[in-house]
Amino acid sequence: MLSYTAETGWVFDPYMCALVVAVVVFHIYRGRVRRRSLHREADGTYVWIEWHGGERRSETDPAAPGGAWDSDGDGDGGD
Repeated sequence: MLSYTAETGWVFDPYMCALVVAVVVFHIYRGRVRRRSLHREADGTYVWIEWHGGERRSETDPAAPGGAWDSDGDGDGGD
C-alpha cells in the first residue's frame, strides 16, 4: 500500500490497496450474512447461511468462543 525505500522514497501501490479493501469488505459481508441468517431450530440446533448460499448447522452457538465462527487459530476448523 504505502512503502518507503531510500531509492524511490514514498510509493503508493493502488493495486495492493484495492486488494486489502476487497478482503476487508468480504470479511464484513461474510459476517453480516452469517449473523442475519442465524437462527435456532426447535431441536436446539443452530442454523445459518454462509456467504455462498450454503446452509450450515451446529449443536453449539457458532458465535460463542470456541464455536464454528471462532478463528483463534487453534486448528479446530474455525473460519
